[in-house]
Amino acid sequence: MKQPFFRLLSYLCIITFLIHWVAVFTMAVPSNTVSKIIVNRSPGFLTTFTSWKFFTPPYTFNNRLYFIVRDINGKNKADTIEVLANISLQKYDKAPFNQEENIIDHLVNHDVGNIKRLVWQMKKKPTGTFPGNSDSLYIASAVAEVAYNNSYRASLATLNNYYKVVLKEKNIDTLGKEIKIVITEKKIRPFKNIADSDFPIQETISFETAYNPINK
Repeated sequence: MKQPFFRLLSYLCIITFLIHWVAVFTMAVPSNTVSKIIVNRSPGFLTTFTSWKFFTPPYTFNNRLYFIVRDINGKNKADTIEVLANISLQKYDKAPFNQEENIIDHLVNHDVGNIKRLVWQMKKKPTGTFPGNSDSLYIASAVAEVAYNNSYRASLATLNNYYKVVLKEKNIDTLGKEIKIVITEKKIRPFKNIADSDFPIQETISFETAYNPINK
């Protein structure tokens, strides 16, 4: 039979774990009144109870990757192809035999995230140095900064190779065409507005290239 001290210690450990579990879960649930009250009344709560990431808060945006194709003379309407959502649909349609789609999904999403990360690191510098300019100027400046970064060049090369696959699948004629690659962040509808189909969803550009002639 356990001694009273160890029995009490066991109960305290279980109670402590349950309190921590409930506390972190409360902070992770999006847009809830309880978490706002706790943070306002006890700012130290976050550092005390969320240092162990038992729950991961939900993302507030989805990445979007666009291939925009137009005539080099720019006279006709451009074809805009969204890529990442289409990859997800392909994975779903071909499950459970979707190993190829899983590899493509991992590869393309990894390189999208890598480009965003590298550009964002550089984007902070001109933003602080030259405040008041347009966001597109900051992005262009950041892209120029990372143009010779090997990791950036490798990720961009992957996207350049993949657009050829996508254009072939879509039967898009590439003769006399040029292409731009754009990465955006599309906000996810807040939890409290999840059923509101009219809620405006913002989409902001994180990265874009200039138009470049399509290489065969």
